[in-house]
Amino acid sequence: MESESVIDTEIELELESVVETEPGDELGLGDCCFQSCNYIVSYERIISSLATELAQLKSKREDIKRQIEAAERDGLNPKKEVLGWLQSVEALTSETENINAAYHQMFKCLCNFPVNVRSGYPLRSKAKAALITAADLKEKAREFTDVADNLDVEKAREFTDVADNLDVDRFLEMPNPKTVGMKTALAALQGNARDDDVSIIGIHGMGGVGKTALLRRFNNHFAEKEVDNLDVVIYLELSTGYKVEEIQKSLFDRLKLTWKDEESQRNRAGRLFRVLSKMTFSLLLDNVWEPLNCQIVGIPLLQKPSKSKIVFATRMEEVCSSMGAEKTIKLECLSEEASWDLFRFNAKLELVNTSTLILNLARALVQQCAGLPAALITVAQAMASKRTIAEWRHVLAIMKEAPFQLPGMEEHVYHPLKLSYDRLSDTLRTCASYFALVQEGCWLSKFYVRELWIGEGFINDFERLSDTADKASYLLGMLLAASLIQRIDSEYFKMHPMVRSMILWMECDCGKKESKWLIGDRHSLAEAPGAEKWRVAERISLGWNNITLLPDEPQCPDLIYLHLRNNHPLKNIPNEFFSHMPCLRILDLQQTSIDELPPGIGNLSQLQLLDLSSTRIASLPREIQALVNLRYLAMSSATHLRSIPSAVIPCLHHLQWLNMYNSYSGWRVMGALQLDGEGVLLNEVESLKKLKVLGITMSSVTTLRRFCESQRLTAAVHWLQIEGCGGLTSLDIPSTYCLGENMQNMVQIRLHAMTDLEEVFIGGDLHACNALSGLEYLRLLALPKAKIIWKNRCLENLLELEIEDCNAIDRLMKVVTNATNSTETITIFPRLRKIVLRKLPELESLSDGDQVIAFPSLETMEVRNCPKLKKLTLAAENLTEIKCDREWQDELDWSDERTLSFQKLFERPDRR
Repeated sequence: MESESVIDTEIELELESVVETEPGDELGLGDCCFQSCNYIVSYERIISSLATELAQLKSKREDIKRQIEAAERDGLNPKKEVLGWLQSVEALTSETENINAAYHQMFKCLCNFPVNVRSGYPLRSKAKAALITAADLKEKAREFTDVADNLDVEKAREFTDVADNLDVDRFLEMPNPKTVGMKTALAALQGNARDDDVSIIGIHGMGGVGKTALLRRFNNHFAEKEVDNLDVVIYLELSTGYKVEEIQKSLFDRLKLTWKDEESQRNRAGRLFRVLSKMTFSLLLDNVWEPLNCQIVGIPLLQKPSKSKIVFATRMEEVCSSMGAEKTIKLECLSEEASWDLFRFNAKLELVNTSTLILNLARALVQQCAGLPAALITVAQAMASKRTIAEWRHVLAIMKEAPFQLPGMEEHVYHPLKLSYDRLSDTLRTCASYFALVQEGCWLSKFYVRELWIGEGFINDFERLSDTADKASYLLGMLLAASLIQRIDSEYFKMHPMVRSMILWMECDCGKKESKWLIGDRHSLAEAPGAEKWRVAERISLGWNNITLLPDEPQCPDLIYLHLRNNHPLKNIPNEFFSHMPCLRILDLQQTSIDELPPGIGNLSQLQLLDLSSTRIASLPREIQALVNLRYLAMSSATHLRSIPSAVIPCLHHLQWLNMYNSYSGWRVMGALQLDGEGVLLNEVESLKKLKVLGITMSSVTTLRRFCESQRLTAAVHWLQIEGCGGLTSLDIPSTYCLGENMQNMVQIRLHAMTDLEEVFIGGDLHACNALSGLEYLRLLALPKAKIIWKNRCLENLLELEIEDCNAIDRLMKVVTNATNSTETITIFPRLRKIVLRKLPELESLSDGDQVIAFPSLETMEVRNCPKLKKLTLAAENLTEIKCDREWQDELDWSDERTLSFQKLFERPDRR
C-alpha cells in the first residue's frame, strides 16, 4: 500500500504541473485531452485505493467488534479510544460512499469524460483526504495490543487488546458409538430441555449403563438442532476426583477466555459468571461424582423461565437432589430385545448364515450380561471373531464362572463398576458384599440383611426394632443411590450380575485367590467343598443346598462368615469343626436338621451372630456362655429346644437381639414350681442390660404375669407367643394386667395350642384400649374352644389376621357394640391388609348376623378348609386377591349379590 501511495503522489504532482497553468496560457485540444486522461487515471487510482483500504478497515472493524463482545462477556469494558475508533470507521465508510456516488455522477458524457475536469477537483481532494484517514485508522488499530495494562480494579475493567478473545464455537459434535434402547430416555431428556420451567436435569444410573452415550447423543442430535436458540453448548467430561480449578480451566478453554495462572479461583468464578450470565447456554456435565457447587465454579444459578440448561450425568442418585435437579431420568439396563440388537451389532452376528446352536449360545451370553451395555459390547466384540460352537460354549462357561478372564472385561466393565464400589466406606462395602454372597439374581429382604448387619455391628445402639429397620433402610438407600443394588419393591432388593461379579473379582484379589470367597449358594451341592479350600477362605456361603457332611477339622484362620442355611439333610456338625475358626463373626445354621451343637462352639469368642432358627436342636451346650461378643442370637421356631443350662444367658452380656419366639417355653419364676422340669429363671433374660429386641414364648399363666410385670422385658418384647397356659379361659387383647401399655414395641402376638381358652376379647378391657398400638400381626392357632369377640375399636395398626384350626368359630367374630341398627356396617381393623382362614370346620359367616364387617384396606384373603362358608358377607372395596381351593370356590353361593361382586378375584390359578 505504501508503493501505491507514492505512485498516487507522483501522479498528483504531475497533474498539478499540467493543469494549473499561468493566466493567459492556452491549451490546445490535444493537451486538454491528454491532461483529462491523466486526471481520470489518477482519480480512478485514488478511488480504487480508497475502496481497498476501506474493505480492510471493515474486516478489522468486524474482528474488533466480535472480540469486544467476547471481552464484554469476560467482564471487560472497551476503552473510549476503541469506541471512538469504531465510530471513525463508521464515519469514513459513510464519507466514502458519498464520494463514490458523486464520482460516478461526473462521468455521464463525452465517453465517460467529465464535463469540467477542474470542477471535480474538490471531490478528488476529499477522496485523497479519506485515503489518508483510512491509513491513519489502520495504524491506530495496531496500537490496541495490551489488555493487562488497562485494568480498573475498583470499576469495570477496560479492554484494549482483543487478540486473545476469539469467537466461541457454539456447538461441538461429540464422538458416540451406536446406541440402542434409549429412545424413551432421550425423548424425556429432550422434552425437559425444551421446557423453560426446567433448568437443571439429572441423569443417573449404574456404571456402564449408557449415561455418557445418552448425554453425547443428546448433545449431537438435540443441541445441533436447537443451537440457533443458544449462544453456546458446552460438553464437559469431568475427571474422577475433579477440582474446581479443573472445571474452570475447561470452561475458560471452551469459551476462549484468557487464563491467568496467578488469578484467584474466586476472580475466575466472577469472570465466568459475568460471561455466562450474558449468554443463553446449555451446559452438559458428564461423570459427576460429588454435588457440584455451581456458584464456586462461576456457573450462574438459572432463574426460571430460562432457555439455559444444566444437564448432568451421575451414578449417585443423591447427587441429583443435592444439585437441585428439577427433573431426573434414571437410565435402566436394556430390555432383552434391545440387548440382543446391541450384541448382534457388535459381534457382527448374521442371523441368516449363523447356526441355530451358536445363536442360542449367543442368547445365553446376552442373558449373562443382564442388559448392561458395557458388558454387552465387551462380550460381543470378544466374540466377533469366533466361528465355532466350541468357542462359543467355552466363553459361555467363562461368563458363568469367571467373567474376568474374558478379554476387555476388567478394563471396560469391572474397572468402571469398581469406581462406585471404591468410593463407598468400609461399612457400605461390607453391606454390599452380602448381595454378592448369594446366587446371582437372588432377592434379599431388608429384614434379612438387617440381621446380618446387626451381626456385623453396623446396626448398633438401637432402642427398638423400628430403629434397626430405619438404619437398614438408610444403608440400603446408600447402596441404591450408588447404583450398586436395585430395588424390587418396598421389601426386596437384588444386585446386578455384573456388579456381583465385579465384587467377587475384587474381593478375591482380582481373581488371583478364588477360594477367598467360597460361594456355592444354591448350587445343588451334596457335599461341602474340601477342607483345603476352606484354608484361605474369609467368607463361605453354602446355603440352600443338600449338604450332608462337613469337613471334620477345617483350618480357617481368616474365616469371618459361614452360611449353611437351608441345608435340610445336614444333621451333624463334627466335634472339632469349630476348633480353628478364631475370627468367625457370623454363623448361620438356620433350617438345617442339626440336633446339637458341639462343645467346640465355645472356641468362637469373636462370634457376633448365631442363627439356630428352625433347627432340631434340643438343648444348648454350656460352652455357649463363652460367646461373650454375641450380639444376635436367633432360635425362633426351634420347636425341639427343651433345655438351656442355667447361668448361661447372663454371660452373653453384649446380647442385643434374642429371638426365641415359637421356641423354648420352659421359663420359671422365683418361688414357683415348674411341672416340666427345672427350666430357666426369667430373671436371667431380665439381667441382659443391652437387650433391645426380644421374641419369647410363655406357657404358664404365672410366668406370663411375671413377664408382663417386668418393665425391661415388656419394653423389649416384639414377638410374643402364648401357648398352653392351662386354666386360662379368657384373654383380653389388650389388657391391663397382661398385654398392656408397656408393650409399646410389640409387633406380633400368637396364641397357640390353648385348649382351655374359650373367649378372646379384642378391646374387652376398656382401660387398655390404647395399648399395643404397634401390633401388626395377630395369629390365633389351634384354639379348639375359642371364639373371637370384638368389643371396642383398638389394634388400629393391625396388618394381618390369621385364624387356623379353631373348631368353635362359627362366624369371623362376634361384634358387641351399642349400635341400635343391627344391619349397619361395622369397620374393624382399618389398616388390615390380609386375612387368612384355615381349618375352620364350623365357620359359616364372615359377618355377625345382619351386620356387615368392613375392612377398608383389605387386599388379600386366603380361605382353606372352611366347608360351611358359602357367602362372602363383608365389605372390602380394595380386595384384589382371594386364594382358595377350587372346590370351595365352586360351592360358593353365587346367587348372593355380595359374593358375586368378588367373582373376578377368583379368576386366577389355584395357589397353595
